[in-house]
Amino acid sequence: MFNKIKDFPVQVSDAIRDTKDLSINIDKIHRIVIVGMGGSAMAGLIMKDISPHLEIIVERNYFPNAIIDENTLLIISSYSGNTEETLSYYSHASAFTKNIFGITNGGKLLKLLKKDKHDYHILPDGYPPRSIVGYTLAVLIKLLEEDDVLELLNIDLLKDYANKFSLKDNEIFNLAKKIHSTFPVIITEEDLFSLGYRLKCQLNENSKMLSYNVTLPEMNHNDIVGWENKLIDKSFFSLIWVDITWPANIKRMNVTNKVLQHKTSSNIHIQIPADLRNDLSGLFYLINYLDWLSYWCGYLNSVDIDAIESIDILKKELA
Repeated sequence: MFNKIKDFPVQVSDAIRDTKDLSINIDKIHRIVIVGMGGSAMAGLIMKDISPHLEIIVERNYFPNAIIDENTLLIISSYSGNTEETLSYYSHASAFTKNIFGITNGGKLLKLLKKDKHDYHILPDGYPPRSIVGYTLAVLIKLLEEDDVLELLNIDLLKDYANKFSLKDNEIFNLAKKIHSTFPVIITEEDLFSLGYRLKCQLNENSKMLSYNVTLPEMNHNDIVGWENKLIDKSFFSLIWVDITWPANIKRMNVTNKVLQHKTSSNIHIQIPADLRNDLSGLFYLINYLDWLSYWCGYLNSVDIDAIESIDILKKELA
């Protein structure tokens, strides 16, 4: 996992190269449904956040909950191509639209896409699904955005940061030392919900840590009251704020930190650096930053970062 996270900017650069001629006509598309599970759904969630002008629905289920018709673009994403829920969804939904695009590395899904004569993009070999989100996100951006926003990414600067964060005693390693033995609560603004969820999932899988994510200002209307419980152990919880920028929410963050200072062991605000704020480079920086945080927490917890033993057991039992 170390090399996958360190090479994240290269992964994105490769995706830009590989998707140079990729295009799809969405002129008559009224709705985009992106289907996947786990890491294969993550890029769809991020895409939904960064493209509010598009009607994007992300489905993680055996069958459609969204309305699918002839004006719906269905994007089916499964790295292995054998994800049980995704294949089931495809069998239900493919009868309702001919506008289907697949993102996969192979398996049964690729065979179905070829059989049904749908377009697809093949992902590169050798990645755990959760570690290829940069590539998959670049594919989605290339498919759905009219502007060449990927060409504006500052890959060289992203590489510099990735190299810096790969060394011990960097700011992320020091942050991991504060939170690796805690139950982190991750707070984002609504438009970055996907990145809060991404960190939650990466802490689950890479660090073997429980965590949850909430958003501002909603957190201040319910969650904050739950902290009044007198049984809460201050040493057990930490707060991670991810790029809070709206002035009213910055004030809410500061007040919430004050209210909860006797309930949490630490709080940290992760922000996009000024030299990456002008385009989507900042978003890709945050993805890599949060992945490094999960890696260094796993390292400090002395766990097998690559292993997902419980998922493997579950799949075996369900087979």
